[in-house]
Amino acid sequence: MGKKVYEALQWASSFLEEAGYEGRIGVILMLHHTGWSRSMLFGEYRSVLPVEVWVQFREDVEIAAGGVPVQYITGVEEFYGREFFVDPNVLIPRPETEELVEMVLELVRGHLGSGPLKIVDVGTGSGIIAISLCLELGDADVHAVDISSGALEVARRNAKNLGAKVTFHEGDLLDPFLDCGESVDVVKKFNVIVSNPPYIPEGDRSIMRANVLDHEPDSALFAGVDGLDIYGRLVRQIPSVLDLDLPGLVAFEIGHGQGEAVSRLLQDQLPTALVEVKNDINGKERIVFAVVK
Repeated sequence: MGKKVYEALQWASSFLEEAGYEGRIGVILMLHHTGWSRSMLFGEYRSVLPVEVWVQFREDVEIAAGGVPVQYITGVEEFYGREFFVDPNVLIPRPETEELVEMVLELVRGHLGSGPLKIVDVGTGSGIIAISLCLELGDADVHAVDISSGALEVARRNAKNLGAKVTFHEGDLLDPFLDCGESVDVVKKFNVIVSNPPYIPEGDRSIMRANVLDHEPDSALFAGVDGLDIYGRLVRQIPSVLDLDLPGLVAFEIGHGQGEAVSRLLQDQLPTALVEVKNDINGKERIVFAVVK
Protein backbone atom coordinates (compact mmCIF):
# COMPACT_ATOMS: atom_id res chain seq x y z
CA MET A 1 0.00 0.00 0.00
CA GLY A 2 1.28 3.45 -0.87
CA LYS A 3 1.83 6.19 1.67
CA LYS A 4 -0.32 9.27 2.05
CA VAL A 5 1.13 12.32 0.32
CA TYR A 6 1.88 14.22 3.53
CA GLU A 7 3.59 11.16 5.04
CA ALA A 8 5.77 10.74 1.95
CA LEU A 9 6.74 14.40 2.03
CA GLN A 10 7.55 14.31 5.76
CA TRP A 11 9.75 11.27 5.23
CA ALA A 12 11.48 12.86 2.21
CA SER A 13 12.15 16.13 4.01
CA SER A 14 13.73 14.38 7.01
CA PHE A 15 15.74 12.00 4.82
CA LEU A 16 17.11 14.82 2.65
CA GLU A 17 17.92 17.13 5.55
CA GLU A 18 19.78 14.36 7.36
CA ALA A 19 21.90 14.00 4.21
CA GLY A 20 22.59 17.75 4.18
CA TYR A 21 20.17 18.74 1.43
CA GLU A 22 17.06 20.92 1.38
CA GLY A 23 13.78 19.26 2.28
CA ARG A 24 11.98 21.18 -0.50
CA ILE A 25 13.60 18.83 -3.01
CA GLY A 26 10.99 16.31 -1.90
CA VAL A 27 8.21 18.65 -3.04
CA ILE A 28 9.86 19.08 -6.45
CA LEU A 29 10.09 15.31 -6.87
CA MET A 30 6.50 14.79 -5.73
CA LEU A 31 5.25 17.26 -8.34
CA HIS A 32 7.44 15.56 -10.94
CA HIS A 33 6.08 12.08 -10.24
CA THR A 34 2.42 13.04 -9.85
CA GLY A 35 2.17 15.72 -12.52
CA TRP A 36 0.34 17.97 -10.06
CA SER A 37 0.68 21.73 -9.74
CA ARG A 38 1.61 23.17 -6.34
CA SER A 39 -2.00 24.18 -5.71
CA MET A 40 -3.18 20.67 -6.57
CA LEU A 41 -0.59 19.21 -4.20
CA PHE A 42 -2.13 20.94 -1.19
CA GLY A 43 -5.53 19.55 -2.11
CA GLU A 44 -4.11 16.03 -2.28
CA TYR A 45 -2.19 16.06 1.02
CA ARG A 46 -4.22 13.24 2.56
CA SER A 47 -4.57 11.22 -0.63
CA VAL A 48 -2.84 7.85 -0.83
CA LEU A 49 -0.11 7.62 -3.44
CA PRO A 50 -0.32 4.68 -5.84
CA VAL A 51 2.31 2.11 -4.92
CA GLU A 52 4.29 2.60 -8.13
CA VAL A 53 4.42 6.38 -7.59
CA TRP A 54 5.59 5.96 -3.99
CA VAL A 55 8.31 3.53 -5.07
CA GLN A 56 9.59 5.83 -7.86
CA PHE A 57 9.39 8.87 -5.57
CA ARG A 58 11.32 7.10 -2.80
CA GLU A 59 14.03 5.96 -5.23
CA ASP A 60 14.52 9.48 -6.56
CA VAL A 61 14.63 10.98 -3.07
CA GLU A 62 17.40 8.53 -2.22
CA ILE A 63 19.26 9.49 -5.42
CA ALA A 64 18.93 13.19 -4.54
CA ALA A 65 20.17 12.52 -1.01
CA GLY A 66 23.22 10.91 -2.61
CA GLY A 67 24.12 14.25 -4.20
CA VAL A 68 22.60 14.13 -7.68
CA PRO A 69 21.07 17.57 -8.41
CA VAL A 70 17.29 17.37 -8.54
CA GLN A 71 17.29 19.09 -11.94
CA TYR A 72 19.18 16.14 -13.43
CA ILE A 73 16.62 13.77 -11.92
CA THR A 74 13.58 15.63 -13.26
CA GLY A 75 15.36 16.86 -16.40
CA VAL A 76 13.91 20.34 -15.94
CA GLU A 77 14.95 23.78 -14.70
CA GLU A 78 13.10 27.06 -15.11
CA PHE A 79 14.89 30.06 -16.61
CA TYR A 80 13.45 33.45 -17.53
CA GLY A 81 9.92 32.11 -17.16
CA ARG A 82 10.44 29.07 -19.38
CA GLU A 83 11.16 25.40 -18.72
CA PHE A 84 14.44 24.07 -20.09
CA PHE A 85 15.58 20.49 -20.36
CA VAL A 86 18.89 19.78 -18.62
CA ASP A 87 21.12 16.74 -18.22
CA PRO A 88 24.71 16.15 -17.01
CA ASN A 89 26.10 17.47 -20.31
CA VAL A 90 25.23 21.02 -19.24
CA LEU A 91 25.50 23.36 -16.30
CA ILE A 92 22.24 23.79 -14.41
CA PRO A 93 20.89 27.32 -15.11
CA ARG A 94 21.39 29.78 -12.26
CA PRO A 95 19.05 32.68 -11.42
CA GLU A 96 21.97 35.12 -11.67
CA THR A 97 22.21 34.47 -15.41
CA GLU A 98 18.70 35.86 -15.81
CA GLU A 99 20.23 39.20 -14.84
CA LEU A 100 22.68 38.88 -17.75
CA VAL A 101 19.79 38.31 -20.17
CA GLU A 102 17.90 41.25 -18.70
CA MET A 103 20.94 43.51 -19.00
CA VAL A 104 21.56 42.52 -22.62
CA LEU A 105 17.93 43.24 -23.52
CA GLU A 106 18.11 46.62 -21.80
CA LEU A 107 21.36 47.59 -23.52
CA VAL A 108 20.22 46.36 -26.94
CA ARG A 109 17.04 48.41 -26.72
CA GLY A 110 18.86 51.44 -25.36
CA HIS A 111 21.97 51.55 -27.54
CA LEU A 112 21.63 49.40 -30.65
CA GLY A 113 18.42 50.70 -32.20
CA SER A 114 15.49 48.77 -33.57
CA GLY A 115 16.97 47.07 -36.66
CA PRO A 116 17.58 43.31 -36.94
CA LEU A 117 20.58 42.22 -34.92
CA LYS A 118 23.09 39.42 -35.28
CA ILE A 119 23.78 37.87 -31.87
CA VAL A 120 26.13 35.09 -30.78
CA ASP A 121 26.08 33.29 -27.43
CA VAL A 122 29.50 31.76 -26.71
CA GLY A 123 29.54 28.59 -24.60
CA THR A 124 25.79 28.19 -24.84
CA GLY A 125 25.42 25.04 -22.73
CA SER A 126 21.70 24.29 -22.49
CA GLY A 127 20.98 27.27 -24.72
CA ILE A 128 19.25 29.38 -22.08
CA ILE A 129 20.81 32.71 -23.09
CA ALA A 130 20.56 32.32 -26.87
CA ILE A 131 17.01 30.96 -26.74
CA SER A 132 15.79 33.61 -24.28
CA LEU A 133 17.25 36.44 -26.37
CA CYS A 134 15.81 34.95 -29.55
CA LEU A 135 12.32 34.71 -28.09
CA GLU A 136 12.43 38.11 -26.39
CA LEU A 137 13.81 40.04 -29.39
CA GLY A 138 11.83 38.27 -32.07
CA ASP A 139 13.60 39.40 -35.23
CA ALA A 140 17.22 38.85 -34.16
CA ASP A 141 19.49 36.43 -36.03
CA VAL A 142 20.76 34.40 -33.07
CA HIS A 143 23.69 31.98 -33.16
CA ALA A 144 25.13 29.83 -30.36
CA VAL A 145 28.46 28.03 -29.99
CA ASP A 146 29.68 25.27 -27.72
CA ILE A 147 32.68 22.96 -27.79
CA SER A 148 30.59 20.10 -26.37
CA SER A 149 28.49 18.07 -28.79
CA GLY A 150 26.49 16.77 -25.82
CA ALA A 151 25.64 20.29 -24.72
CA LEU A 152 24.59 21.22 -28.24
CA GLU A 153 22.18 18.27 -28.33
CA VAL A 154 20.54 19.64 -25.19
CA ALA A 155 20.47 23.20 -26.59
CA ARG A 156 18.94 22.08 -29.89
CA ARG A 157 16.28 20.13 -28.00
CA ASN A 158 15.41 23.22 -25.94
CA ALA A 159 15.27 25.45 -29.02
CA LYS A 160 12.89 23.03 -30.73
CA ASN A 161 10.70 22.62 -27.64
CA LEU A 162 10.41 26.39 -27.15
CA GLY A 163 10.09 27.35 -30.80
CA ALA A 164 13.29 29.41 -30.95
CA LYS A 165 15.08 29.78 -34.27
CA VAL A 166 18.72 29.61 -33.16
CA THR A 167 21.62 28.46 -35.34
CA PHE A 168 24.04 26.22 -33.44
CA HIS A 169 27.76 25.74 -34.12
CA GLU A 170 30.18 23.25 -32.59
CA GLY A 171 33.59 24.71 -31.82
CA ASP A 172 35.85 26.44 -29.32
CA LEU A 173 34.73 29.96 -28.44
CA LEU A 174 34.49 32.06 -31.65
CA ASP A 175 36.57 29.67 -33.79
CA PRO A 176 33.62 28.69 -36.04
CA PHE A 177 33.47 32.27 -37.29
CA LEU A 178 37.23 32.69 -37.63
CA ASP A 179 37.94 29.37 -39.38
CA CYS A 180 34.98 29.33 -41.76
CA GLY A 181 36.98 30.35 -44.85
CA GLU A 182 34.73 31.55 -47.64
CA SER A 183 31.66 29.67 -46.47
CA VAL A 184 28.55 31.70 -47.27
CA ASP A 185 26.56 29.73 -44.69
CA VAL A 186 28.39 31.18 -41.69
CA VAL A 187 27.79 34.68 -40.35
CA LYS A 188 31.20 36.24 -39.76
CA LYS A 189 30.26 39.47 -37.98
CA PHE A 190 27.92 40.12 -35.05
CA ASN A 191 26.41 43.14 -33.32
CA VAL A 192 26.13 41.41 -29.95
CA ILE A 193 28.49 38.91 -28.33
CA VAL A 194 27.30 37.44 -25.04
CA SER A 195 28.79 34.73 -22.86
CA ASN A 196 28.51 33.05 -19.49
CA PRO A 197 31.80 31.16 -19.68
CA PRO A 198 33.51 29.02 -17.04
CA TYR A 199 34.98 31.44 -14.50
CA ILE A 200 35.59 29.59 -11.23
CA PRO A 201 39.25 29.49 -10.09
CA GLU A 202 40.68 25.99 -9.67
CA GLY A 203 41.47 26.78 -6.04
CA ASP A 204 37.76 27.08 -5.24
CA ARG A 205 37.19 23.35 -5.68
CA SER A 206 37.81 22.78 -1.98
CA ILE A 207 34.93 25.04 -0.91
CA MET A 208 32.33 23.88 -3.42
CA ARG A 209 29.48 21.50 -2.67
CA ALA A 210 30.03 17.89 -3.66
CA ASN A 211 26.78 17.72 -5.65
CA VAL A 212 28.14 20.42 -7.99
CA LEU A 213 31.66 19.00 -8.27
CA ASP A 214 30.58 15.41 -8.73
CA HIS A 215 27.80 15.96 -11.24
CA GLU A 216 28.02 19.22 -13.19
CA PRO A 217 30.56 19.34 -16.05
CA ASP A 218 34.02 20.60 -15.03
CA SER A 219 34.45 22.23 -18.42
CA ALA A 220 31.51 24.54 -17.68
CA LEU A 221 32.79 25.54 -14.25
CA PHE A 222 36.56 26.01 -14.03
CA ALA A 223 38.91 28.29 -15.93
CA GLY A 224 42.46 28.19 -14.65
CA VAL A 225 44.16 29.47 -11.53
CA ASP A 226 42.32 32.81 -11.41
CA GLY A 227 39.22 31.85 -13.37
CA LEU A 228 40.12 34.24 -16.19
CA ASP A 229 41.54 31.86 -18.79
CA ILE A 230 38.45 31.76 -21.01
CA TYR A 231 37.90 35.53 -20.86
CA GLY A 232 41.48 36.15 -22.02
CA ARG A 233 41.14 33.85 -25.04
CA LEU A 234 37.64 35.02 -25.95
CA VAL A 235 38.35 38.74 -25.72
CA ARG A 236 41.30 38.46 -28.10
CA GLN A 237 38.96 37.01 -30.74
CA ILE A 238 36.26 39.65 -30.40
CA PRO A 239 37.68 42.41 -32.66
CA SER A 240 37.66 39.96 -35.57
CA VAL A 241 34.02 38.96 -35.06
CA LEU A 242 32.27 42.08 -33.69
CA ASP A 243 30.97 44.37 -36.45
CA LEU A 244 32.88 47.53 -35.58
CA ASP A 245 31.16 49.54 -38.32
CA LEU A 246 27.91 49.54 -36.32
CA PRO A 247 27.01 50.04 -32.66
CA GLY A 248 27.83 46.86 -30.81
CA LEU A 249 27.67 45.16 -27.45
CA VAL A 250 29.73 42.61 -25.56
CA ALA A 251 28.37 41.24 -22.27
CA PHE A 252 29.84 38.62 -19.94
CA GLU A 253 28.73 37.01 -16.73
CA ILE A 254 31.62 37.05 -14.25
CA GLY A 255 32.49 35.82 -10.78
CA HIS A 256 32.72 38.16 -7.80
CA GLY A 257 36.01 40.05 -7.74
CA GLN A 258 36.70 39.58 -11.48
CA GLY A 259 35.17 42.86 -12.66
CA GLU A 260 38.34 44.93 -12.85
CA ALA A 261 40.38 42.25 -14.61
CA VAL A 262 37.71 41.43 -17.21
CA SER A 263 37.02 45.13 -17.80
CA ARG A 264 40.70 45.69 -18.48
CA LEU A 265 40.79 42.80 -20.96
CA LEU A 266 37.84 44.27 -22.86
CA GLN A 267 39.16 47.84 -22.79
CA ASP A 268 42.52 46.71 -24.17
CA GLN A 269 40.83 45.10 -27.19
CA LEU A 270 38.07 47.70 -27.61
CA PRO A 271 39.75 50.96 -26.57
CA THR A 272 36.87 53.23 -27.65
CA ALA A 273 34.16 51.21 -25.90
CA LEU A 274 32.26 52.19 -22.78
CA VAL A 275 33.06 49.37 -20.33
CA GLU A 276 31.17 48.95 -17.06
CA VAL A 277 30.71 46.42 -14.26
CA LYS A 278 27.25 45.72 -12.85
CA ASN A 279 26.44 44.05 -9.53
CA ASP A 280 23.72 41.45 -9.15
CA ILE A 281 20.72 41.62 -6.84
CA ASN A 282 22.95 40.42 -3.97
CA GLY A 283 25.46 43.23 -4.51
CA LYS A 284 28.13 40.98 -6.05
CA GLU A 285 29.94 41.72 -9.29
CA ARG A 286 28.07 39.75 -11.93
CA ILE A 287 28.20 41.39 -15.38
CA VAL A 288 30.81 43.22 -17.40
CA PHE A 289 29.64 44.86 -20.60
CA ALA A 290 31.19 46.96 -23.35
CA VAL A 291 29.13 49.24 -25.57
CA VAL A 292 30.85 50.10 -28.84
CA LYS A 293 29.52 53.22 -30.59
